[in-house]
Amino acid sequence: MNRKLFTLFIASIVILAGGCASKKYAKKGMKFEQAGLWQQATDAYFRSLMAKRDNINAIVGLKRAGQRVLDEQSLEVIKAYENDDLKGTVYKYIDAEDLKNKASAFGVELSISNIATDYYKDAKPKYIEKIYSEAQRYMDEERFKEAEQLLSEIKKLQPDYGNVKDMLKVSKCEPLYREAKEFMSASFYRKAYNNLDKIIREYNNYKDARELRDEALEQATITIKVSNFKTGSRNAQNITKSVQAEVTSSLNELKTPFIKVIDTENTDKIIEEQHRSISTGSELEIGKLLSAKAILNGEVSILELKPGRLKKTRKKGFLREETKVKDPKTGDTKINVSYKKVYYYEYSQSNSVTIALKYQLTSTETGAVLVTDYVRSNQSDFIEYATFDGPKDKLVPGYWEKIDVKTDKDVINDNTPDVRRLQEKLNSRREITSMASLISKAINDIGDRVANKIGSYNPEE
Repeated sequence: MNRKLFTLFIASIVILAGGCASKKYAKKGMKFEQAGLWQQATDAYFRSLMAKRDNINAIVGLKRAGQRVLDEQSLEVIKAYENDDLKGTVYKYIDAEDLKNKASAFGVELSISNIATDYYKDAKPKYIEKIYSEAQRYMDEERFKEAEQLLSEIKKLQPDYGNVKDMLKVSKCEPLYREAKEFMSASFYRKAYNNLDKIIREYNNYKDARELRDEALEQATITIKVSNFKTGSRNAQNITKSVQAEVTSSLNELKTPFIKVIDTENTDKIIEEQHRSISTGSELEIGKLLSAKAILNGEVSILELKPGRLKKTRKKGFLREETKVKDPKTGDTKINVSYKKVYYYEYSQSNSVTIALKYQLTSTETGAVLVTDYVRSNQSDFIEYATFDGPKDKLVPGYWEKIDVKTDKDVINDNTPDVRRLQEKLNSRREITSMASLISKAINDIGDRVANKIGSYNPEE
């Protein structure tokens, strides 16, 4: 089947399914009507038209049942108005209008009572004025949450009413701003930053929120100087450098504004000169001079590289051969199965890498250990496959002692589980993950884990 015919085939199935669903819901709508359940009938007709927009029975049914529902909703609007329920009048009318618009989208025109419409037009401005006054009172009393709820409601009903836009901004921003100021005073700079950042992302700015946010960020950010990682093995020098580079890269990629790695490029000479002038040679002192709030030290304590050799084993098996033989008496065709002794080969190999890092993040201001951990990454791969020079699908596992003589010790494992396992080996992958790739995976794993641990550190908790 070509693509065009296939597309037409699928489209016909979709249309057919939609038509069946549409008929089903139209019938449900009629049953609901007969029971006087006008709302349920209206819902069923809507579902019918969503499945098939031109279902005549559903259109007529929606016109009939939908108008009954709309008449009842119009009556509820009138009752609410006569009971001086301004809010009820407004929202019951909005519900009625939603139904009218929904039906109109399917080409079904319903009508709302003119009296209900007149009452709504009279009630809406009165209701808005009432809750606007309440919102102003809440603002004066600094009850910002209550004010925000009312102002948000007014914004939905009439977005350009009075000073709603500015009042809503104040009601949302002022609590966050005040709390941020309190956080700043208590040295909870991260919490202050989060509050102020919410204000700026939603409203661009409010009072001096932008300046305060910058100040909070500066105070909250942990600037890190990554010291040269150490190792006790000469053979691990290059890998240790790679681990350090990956940790640094992963720290820079963290999705947090509170961690920043100081660019130490070309600072070796500065450090050397500072070593000469600082009698203790303290890294903490050097960190201060480089504006680092913390020093990250690390040591690759374990490095195990175990490259495996490809092992080759000659295996004994059987080649299953089938021949068709015609019975001279009955004329029926039979299949005779015979087995030929053959050799095939199995191969196996394993590679493994283990790297472990001890690290510690230390404050340059207090000397306190902020984060310390030991991470170990084990990466390995193993392959096992078989090869055969003949037809692979005919190969059967087994055992024999003499290739040219049939003996009682011959074992033919021509059963589904054993044959399936052998076929899996014959079709298995033959390329093992290289040691270089395993080393890279281990280094990346360590980098991610160290960065995530440091990134999750919060001095305010």
